[in-house]
Amino acid sequence: MRAYVDQRAGMAEDGWSAAWTFDLEHWGTCGQGPDDDAALADLAARCGLGAEALDAGTLQVAERVDRAKTGDETVFDRDRAPATEAEREATLAILEVMRVRTLELVRGAPPSVLAYRDPHRVLPVYAWWHTVGQLALHIADTESRYYLPLLGLPARERASDLVTELEESGAHVRRVVSRMAPDLAATSDRDGSWTSVKVLRRLAWHERGELEVLARLVEEAAVENPG
Repeated sequence: MRAYVDQRAGMAEDGWSAAWTFDLEHWGTCGQGPDDDAALADLAARCGLGAEALDAGTLQVAERVDRAKTGDETVFDRDRAPATEAEREATLAILEVMRVRTLELVRGAPPSVLAYRDPHRVLPVYAWWHTVGQLALHIADTESRYYLPLLGLPARERASDLVTELEESGAHVRRVVSRMAPDLAATSDRDGSWTSVKVLRRLAWHERGELEVLARLVEEAAVENPG
């Protein structure tokens, strides 16, 4: 399996590296860690390859980009290829499954759980999504009001309540992605470089990654607020 390393990507934490694969079997999978080796080990674990994958050649680094040189939100050369229908379909399938799970967690959460905040959770300095409810809203914000507009695709206004927002945002994104041109590309000083492939892989990754945190926070909140 080929890996693509985004050095100093700073997604989970400032300065951390991210390791991606474009393999369809693991589409949207991203490993993260404080350095390249840790990110690659995390990617290998998430893909079920085992700790020896890099040394054994099962996982091979195809490309590295360094944000210290390229600036924020760069692209791999692989991102510049037109998106395939298989990549689009994989993204749509992941989005649909993940949204069902997010909605299950949010619909079943009383106000005390939605307001729960883990005081020990480390977030980037710019992050505002501290509570369960804020994190769920961040998922919709990112897909509908960040990723899509970066390629000139239509954004949407927030709905008045969280459940409706998640339902409508998910439907909107799947509708736009199903019709998105495969070879879109945009670059700006503020937002960096984006392509159709990059948006698809980031959409396939983002909610799935945030769901890991969301589920943990809901579980912790239920323990602290058993009533």
